[in-house]
Amino acid sequence: MTSSSSIHNNRSINMSSRPISSSKQYDIVLQLAAGDIVQRHLYRTVVMNATAARHLLKGALVKTKSIVGKMSTFHGVKDLFGGIIVRSNQEPHERSKMEQLLKESLQAWTCNGVRGVWFEVEPAFSEWIPVLIQNGFSFHHANPELSVLLKWLPSDEPCQVPGYAHTMVGAGAMVINEKKEILVVQEKYYQRPHWKLPGGYVDPGESIATAVRREVFEETGIKTEFVSLVAVRHLQPIEKNPSARYGCSDIYFVAYLKPVEGTEIKICHRELKSACWMPLTEYATHPLAFEVGKIFANQLMAITDVNNPASAISCLESIHQITNSNSQIYLVEGGHKFQLP
Repeated sequence: MTSSSSIHNNRSINMSSRPISSSKQYDIVLQLAAGDIVQRHLYRTVVMNATAARHLLKGALVKTKSIVGKMSTFHGVKDLFGGIIVRSNQEPHERSKMEQLLKESLQAWTCNGVRGVWFEVEPAFSEWIPVLIQNGFSFHHANPELSVLLKWLPSDEPCQVPGYAHTMVGAGAMVINEKKEILVVQEKYYQRPHWKLPGGYVDPGESIATAVRREVFEETGIKTEFVSLVAVRHLQPIEKNPSARYGCSDIYFVAYLKPVEGTEIKICHRELKSACWMPLTEYATHPLAFEVGKIFANQLMAITDVNNPASAISCLESIHQITNSNSQIYLVEGGHKFQLP
């Protein structure tokens, strides 16, 4: 910016080149002085306006937070990861009221830095679901009692919420009696004739040891005790048949059990066509045994070999230190005996 003094000097030089009246010179000096005053005033105005703008912005933020704090919103419950969980059975509303609450809640949660928003919707409030979908929520998982929808709010951070369970867990039993015979079954519905291990899927909240004993009793009426794990099979879905096991992977635990109250078979005709005791050595080579079953049989024979036993996998019951839930630890047997409080 050219200062008034430099302008004045330049103009003084120009004025010296030709005579100017004293009144004209006076007018020029006044104009220069006025220009300098205007420039100083504009500078002060800009600075004052910037300061005022900062104060206005600060006031607007305070006012916004105050408005957000007074909004009618869902209360929800905070989770461990900076999210909110809203449950329909705890905050029941008709659809019209819910829709208004949702819009105001999303504004408030975004302003307050909430990350993931969960809605747990019972069937009685299923009319909430279209509203949630229209407002950017998506299904995370569902069961007959509950539909769970999720919306990730941060725009500058990718969603950190893991997907729902993608693996099913099953358990098969190698029940061995005192005659070294194995309990095998034929299913009622099958693709080809076979002899296989009794077993099935693990129910929610069930341990592997509990599930495999239950399955044996339900299918054959024989009560057993858990001895050890023999093997684990992990199966992944394929694109050619994604509907099998609902597109999930499948982990199958094979357990070694012993009968505890007799060996009489009481077959469940709803599930099985036949069941019998078969010498373990015979099953290991039987033409109707699945190849993976033969592998399990040979592994069990190695574990139970009196002269040169292979290491088994035992089960150590425990309580999880953080969740206080029942827990099982499966360890390859060795020289050290572990014991948890």
